[in-house]
Amino acid sequence: MAALLDDHSHRRRPQTSEARFDAAVAWQSELVDAGLAAPGWPASAGGMELDLSDQLEYYRMTTAAGAPRHPCTMSFIVAPTLIVHGTDEQRKRYLEPLLRAEEFWCQGFSEPGAGSDLASLSTRAVREGDVYRVTGQKIWTTMADRADWMFALARTGPAGRGQSGITYLLIAMDSPGVTVRPLRDASGGHHFAEVFLDDVEVPVANRVGDEGGGWSIMRTSLGHERATALLADEFRYRTTVDKVFRLAGDVGRRDDPHVRQELARLETDVRTIASNSARALDAVLRNEDPIGLSSINRLVKSEFEQRLHRLALRLIGSGAALGSRATGAVDGGRWTYGYLMSRASTIGAGTAEIQRNTIAEVVLGLPSHRGERRRAPVVQAGRPLSTPVGDEAAVRETVAGIVAEHVDTERIIAGERPVPQVWQALVDFGLPGLAAPAALGGGGASQRLLAAAIEETAFHLAPVPLVPTVSALALLLSCGADEGARTLIDGARAAVVADIADPSTDRTPVLDTDGVLSGSVSRVPGAADADLLAVVARTEPSGEPVVLVVGASAVTVTRRDGVDLTSSIGTVCLDGARGTVVATGSAVLEAIGAADRTARLMIAADSVGIANRALAMAVDWAGQREQFGRPIGSFQAVSHRCAGVLVDAESARNLVLSAADLESGDEAELATELAVAHAVEAAVCAAEACIQVHGGIGFTWEHPAHLLLRRAVANEALCVRAEDLRDRAVGRVFARLDR
Repeated sequence: MAALLDDHSHRRRPQTSEARFDAAVAWQSELVDAGLAAPGWPASAGGMELDLSDQLEYYRMTTAAGAPRHPCTMSFIVAPTLIVHGTDEQRKRYLEPLLRAEEFWCQGFSEPGAGSDLASLSTRAVREGDVYRVTGQKIWTTMADRADWMFALARTGPAGRGQSGITYLLIAMDSPGVTVRPLRDASGGHHFAEVFLDDVEVPVANRVGDEGGGWSIMRTSLGHERATALLADEFRYRTTVDKVFRLAGDVGRRDDPHVRQELARLETDVRTIASNSARALDAVLRNEDPIGLSSINRLVKSEFEQRLHRLALRLIGSGAALGSRATGAVDGGRWTYGYLMSRASTIGAGTAEIQRNTIAEVVLGLPSHRGERRRAPVVQAGRPLSTPVGDEAAVRETVAGIVAEHVDTERIIAGERPVPQVWQALVDFGLPGLAAPAALGGGGASQRLLAAAIEETAFHLAPVPLVPTVSALALLLSCGADEGARTLIDGARAAVVADIADPSTDRTPVLDTDGVLSGSVSRVPGAADADLLAVVARTEPSGEPVVLVVGASAVTVTRRDGVDLTSSIGTVCLDGARGTVVATGSAVLEAIGAADRTARLMIAADSVGIANRALAMAVDWAGQREQFGRPIGSFQAVSHRCAGVLVDAESARNLVLSAADLESGDEAELATELAVAHAVEAAVCAAEACIQVHGGIGFTWEHPAHLLLRRAVANEALCVRAEDLRDRAVGRVFARLDR
């Protein structure tokens, strides 16, 4: 593979669109001859049968080498259908010519009266002996003027609207009775067409699956393909986003704060698509239907493409007034052309509005806006769309059970202090030392597993100082303070004291030459419940940084009235206190950097739990509360709001878990900054939406919705501002591109 790609990377690049098309066709035959054309297909179908990680590497390598994509993307929607549902004869006849790009395919699904509402299709197929006679019209058919074959849906059952009685057929485009009329799109090109079918004969041997079974075949193949195709898109998008970053630099807008925030949004989107795609493909490999993640990613991808090209147009200024083929058009007109083409992203294959309907009604199980039978949700609202397995499944189930047993939201609302049993039960299970070294009594687990556990505690509103304690533990471990770390692993509660809350009121903690501390920090999360404090101070007279372990009894802690009723916050006065020095000098800076990343990630994980609990509460209420004689969840204003919360909450979960998988370095910091910014904002927005869906009852003190909003707002306040995190992330991307 490497040798073939290296050879390709040194070839002269075609200069015209026609030459690029011909080169892409020729490249496909090279790949087939080398046995390298289908990374995820089974070997029996001519594929490489690579696992997920190797498929990712395949697409990374081909993108880096500038290798062209298959010139007919529709081929890779029909291909998995044939692999799974086709006969041996069909697979033998169609798959290799498809891979070689010797035969092109188009998709005959949409009709003038059945676009997003595909179940309304009216094209008829009447069987006469060994053939079907097909009559009807298809529209928005991509590459129909070049295609050799169409995979189409036709109604073989009773006329009308419905998913039964639809059959999946393969139709030769040169058959008598097939007429193609190209349509000119907004970009000025002819990318799709109308196709008229007038009594077209289609052999019964060209039927895929059973007669009347076409709808389920179509759904399965589209779900599978959307999951796997987005893996390849990830690297293409990565390249395109990098080009927009460079464009911002070229036009002198690199330091524009507004542009940097928009660039950060694009960077977040491309990472969201990647993390969601990986989870979706993982579900496919476990023989699960990835419809939930695929639907989310389809929506994220389509709106991302539009934002990307809109920003690019704004960056080129007056250059956007030129057509894509005009002399002097910026970057050969690619941004104008791409922008106009991107308008189809939220229309084709189901509009963005229909995607939100699908997410609300199919994934979340909300009542149908059409009054149809209510479906069972893909998963319970708020739970991961890609089913956790192994240790993650066990940790989530156990932690959820512990918290649910001990936590009563009514007692929290009443202002009662947390019962000690829940903290002790979590400690007995292994929190907060789940990711601490086994040699110190910890669980030796991954940061990802710790993030999943913290998400569960937040989902169930555990009123325990878990994140402050985990943050302090991370700092002590980074300092090599094993004794203090063991104390926390064994169950002591802790907080980090550093002068980051409010420089205008805080007095920087100082350690004098006699080993006595002075100073105060006004807002320290978890301090009012802490047994132990990890203090970041400066030494006199050098100002050298130092970390100390200080017993809570040695300082004065004043409990404050925090916005979050499930946690504590306090002012810590260190005057006259002594502690044990565990790190000094440059070692402190390194330790703080490592611990800070862990602390921010765990706040983000907590926020993910809050966002998903808010989603669960909103969906539950939307499904049972009635207004105007209908469940409020059947109104699209409500269901689309719930769908939006799911998109943000699930994307936040996947971004946080993906960031937690990375150990250290610039990439880990970049992933963390974007994940944290997205998660804390998603939690606030989800909690706000939860209250809005509940209406007046959600605004009352007695209802627990305000507990979610309070916790989400506190998390956001205790992080570095999301805008600052995004700005840092953009700086890292520019630094990478400058190298």
